[in-house]
Amino acid sequence: MKKRHLYLIRLLNRGRRFTADELALETGASVRTIQRDMLTLEELGYPIWSVPGAGGGYEMLPNRLLPPLQLREQEAVALYLTLKWMEQIPDVPFGDMRDTLSDWYVNELPHDLETKIARLEKNILWLGNQTVPPAPFTKDVFQAVEQRRNIEMTYATTKGSRTFTVAPVGMALLDLKWYVYGLSEYGLRQYRIDRIEAIHLLEETFEADDLATLLEASDERTGVTVRLNLTSLGRRLLEDVLPDITEKNEWDVPEAELPFLSRQLLAAGAEVEVVEPTELREMMREQAERLWNRYR
Repeated sequence: MKKRHLYLIRLLNRGRRFTADELALETGASVRTIQRDMLTLEELGYPIWSVPGAGGGYEMLPNRLLPPLQLREQEAVALYLTLKWMEQIPDVPFGDMRDTLSDWYVNELPHDLETKIARLEKNILWLGNQTVPPAPFTKDVFQAVEQRRNIEMTYATTKGSRTFTVAPVGMALLDLKWYVYGLSEYGLRQYRIDRIEAIHLLEETFEADDLATLLEASDERTGVTVRLNLTSLGRRLLEDVLPDITEKNEWDVPEAELPFLSRQLLAAGAEVEVVEPTELREMMREQAERLWNRYR
């Protein structure tokens, strides 16, 4: 299947009718090529409905059971390994499906390819963090994000449990931990789902920009220049903390993030020195004094 075919399927899955001219404009192909593509997709089993004449065009009929993908051998192996990788992610919001999807897929492959994959399975391993805390409410959060419904949640904070309402605009996976981004009177906040103690989906829905747009806007908050002196070991220790750390010594960081950054920098010990700003140097000094007082 050509890349253009996949793009045409995505367009038709939008649930509207497209003329051959519109599809040609979208893909850069000729109308004649589009007409041949539609015949090809029909032969592959895609439920495409063509309406002739003025006001006609092509549309995808509703069909929950889609035909199999037409994949080359390397693509089939890559897809299987992707499914196996997904099984390593804890608390995927689709429930137990992740534990059976790769098995179902490999059973549909030719025997020689199944044998090849079985051999690869023992040589390609995922050795990530196996001590990730469980996040049992991931599926509930996903449902709320999908349906754009507000949630009332009880959350474990550093000062005890709190119950409040947020609009869950999206989710993210970071270091194998699930986060939900919620809008409230305090703006956009990030919450670890494994720290949610109880959740209730409300009937009230919300309207908001997508998460990517909101995060881009939040990155435009007033920032301060953070300049560091780093050893080679310091750069390695902090490579998951600051972007492009192998090349840069200076970053623009939102001022509200400085306390959190100071705790992360402290983990690198003497391998990092804060040059500026002064307030971050003070935070580092206070953190170091508390640590010294605890262990002296």
